This record gives sequence, structure tokens and C-alpha cells, in this order.
Amino acid sequence: MSRTTMYFSLLAGVLLVGALASAHADVYRWVDKHGVVHYTDEWRPGATRIVTATGTASGSGGAPAASTATEDKAANQQIRQAADQRAVHTAEAKLRAERCKKAKSVYHRLIFARRLYTVGKNGQRHYMSDAQADAARVKARALVNQFCTPGGGA
Repeated sequence: MSRTTMYFSLLAGVLLVGALASAHADVYRWVDKHGVVHYTDEWRPGATRIVTATGTASGSGGAPAASTATEDKAANQQIRQAADQRAVHTAEAKLRAERCKKAKSVYHRLIFARRLYTVGKNGQRHYMSDAQADAARVKARALVNQFCTPGGGA
């Protein structure tokens, strides 16, 4: 390798190192839902700035850190609200699925039963008339529609 090539290679390396050293950006720390800590140069909701463009820690004071802390609190609150909304939606969907399953079971039993009856206080069976059985089937079908169709009601 000639001296000129070595000289230019060394110069290019020095310039590259100098460019990387002078490139500065904020570093953010965030923890994912599994508890794993991540570091990045891009802000995301819930992230805290640990290194600023000047190389000082964000806890060194000043208005930018305070506004960032306020933004972080607001972003974290939005994330918690969204998680709460998802949890409520999931719980409602689970309850709705259970009610649908039960309504379908009752409807299926009413449709395929030969004779329908109610049980009295003493355990005696009181058989339903055809009109009463039909009314019970219609009511059971309405419950299936209510719980098993989207937007069918609570």
C-alpha cells in the first residue's frame, strides 16, 4: 500500500470519527410491557430523556427538562387510559360471549324439548301449554339476538 493511499485512508478515518463524535442527539430510555429497558435516539410516549444534545443529563434542571417531564406525564396518562379502555372492552366482550353462550344453550334446549315445564316450590313439574312454550322460545330467541349480535344491547 502506498503512502498516499495510507494517508487518505487515515484522513478519511479521522474525518469519520470526528463526524461521529460531533453528531449529538438526545438519548431516551423506555421500558416495554415486558419490563425490558430500551435506549433510543427517538422520543416515544413514556420515554425519559437521559442525555441531551449538550451531553448533560436531563435531570440537570432547566425549563426544557420540566416541559419534557410534563409531556412525559401526559403521554403516560394517555397510555394508561388507553390500556384501561382496552381492559374494559375485553371484559365486556368476555361477559357478552358468556351471555351469548348461555342464551344459545337455553334457546337450543327450548327448541328441541318435547315438552316444556316449570318447577314449582315443592319440586312439582307444571307443563306449559303450546302458547306458553312458543312465548318462551320467542323470548329466548330475543336474548340470543341481544347478546350474540354486535350492538345488540347489554
